[in-house]
Amino acid sequence: MNGRIALSWIASAVVLAAAESPDLLRFSNGDQLHGTFQGLKNGPQAIWLRDDVAAPVEFKTSQLRHIILRGGRPLKSLASLSHVALVNGDRIPGTITGLDEKTVTLATTYAGILTIPREQVAMLAPSPLGGRLHYHGPFVEDEWKMGHAAFPDGMPPVQPVAEGKDKDQPGPDQPARWVFSGSAWYWPGKVSGTALLRENTLPDRSILRFDLSWKNRLSLAVGFHADFAKPKQPNPDDKDQKGQPHRPIGFVPGDSTILPVLFGNSYILQIFSTHLMLFRTSINEDGAPVVERVQVSGNSVRLGDTGKARLEIRSNRLTGEISLFIDDEFVAQWSEGGTGPRDPIRYAGKGAGFGFLVQTEDSPVKISDIMVAEWNGMPDSARSLQVDEQDIVLLANGTDRFSGKVTSLQDGKLGLDGKYGRFLFQLDDIAEIRFARDRLAKETEAAGDNLIIRLSPLGQISGRPLSGSASSIHLLSPVYGEMNFNLESAVMLDFQPSNNISDDWDEQF
Repeated sequence: MNGRIALSWIASAVVLAAAESPDLLRFSNGDQLHGTFQGLKNGPQAIWLRDDVAAPVEFKTSQLRHIILRGGRPLKSLASLSHVALVNGDRIPGTITGLDEKTVTLATTYAGILTIPREQVAMLAPSPLGGRLHYHGPFVEDEWKMGHAAFPDGMPPVQPVAEGKDKDQPGPDQPARWVFSGSAWYWPGKVSGTALLRENTLPDRSILRFDLSWKNRLSLAVGFHADFAKPKQPNPDDKDQKGQPHRPIGFVPGDSTILPVLFGNSYILQIFSTHLMLFRTSINEDGAPVVERVQVSGNSVRLGDTGKARLEIRSNRLTGEISLFIDDEFVAQWSEGGTGPRDPIRYAGKGAGFGFLVQTEDSPVKISDIMVAEWNGMPDSARSLQVDEQDIVLLANGTDRFSGKVTSLQDGKLGLDGKYGRFLFQLDDIAEIRFARDRLAKETEAAGDNLIIRLSPLGQISGRPLSGSASSIHLLSPVYGEMNFNLESAVMLDFQPSNNISDDWDEQF
């Protein structure tokens, strides 16, 4: 079926949402189609089935952006966070069972035993993130909600877009909204003021990590350990000092006083292209919103007007520690811990929620690959110490790290030849291993018909699809050859992955 027929079909089909299959196919032009994924065939082509069509329909994968399986929910989530990261960006979940000078062996539940050339492996992560994973996504839209200071009782219903009107530009009484697409949230950047929120996710000691892309100017507020407490709303019948009726709290771009209205008792990290700030927000005993700036020495960053970065916020409510990493490099640290019995810990964050708010207009933002895990107090990552000539082993206790050459893995013990002798480490005691950059293969460009399979709770594996059914795909990888891939832990098939900031966004951005 060609693209024109597909668009006509989409426009004419009227199916109740309750009757739609949870699988979703999105075309490269932004159109989408509900149905059931039936597999892949040579071409490559995706086979798609709908209740209102007598026979399956075939689409060339070059026309597709991605397929969301089962509404972004796996049949069976992977039980372990252990994984291997490759030079090409693949992150392969599994149990690391062997290692020598030439290969790394990985046991997986979805593809059996994989043997990977060692030069292709940039990192081993036997016990990553320092703790148990609490969230990875976004794959499901209804796990999130939105908030706006001008609508304290909740966002109003979505109004139909008037004919000839920009769909991203809200009406006079309609707040702008975040847009969910595939496995990412997008802020169109027309009008600011709406926060994207997720409740009951952060533990007391937490790692919040996400990928951020932006255009024009970056001005993003990230709230964490938020309880979303609401301030007391003024009585419209009361008058202000000038004798005018009180107006509902609104939004002014860049105004930090709006932050406690949206996040309650929380911490807010404001990230700009050139600098950053941290605020405590709270609702005082009188129900009034309060904002306090937390001082830090050295708050400059160089992110540019357009770009992408991975941000990681580590926070410990029990000790008052807060740290920020950008692209795995340490950037800043704050301490809210007291110095003694008379100076107790004054951690402002009272809840387990977090969220995002773009604080300037005409600033599109994309947020993806959001991950929340428990933090064991680890002050840095092995990436921050990665060097050209030495492998780095970072232990899960968060303090010990060793450099040298990783030589072997046998019987659950990793061997390292270091400057002061040979060491053996229990694999379960290792958070991650970063291999020396000089020993890694150069990254090669992916084939034009490359497919990325994204897994839950983490992982992505790429290759050329040879064939497949609704439950498995036969994949050819230039790194580890052919594999039969079981899709029970998969949540998305990505047919047009891109590292280009412009190509990776929906057309509306």
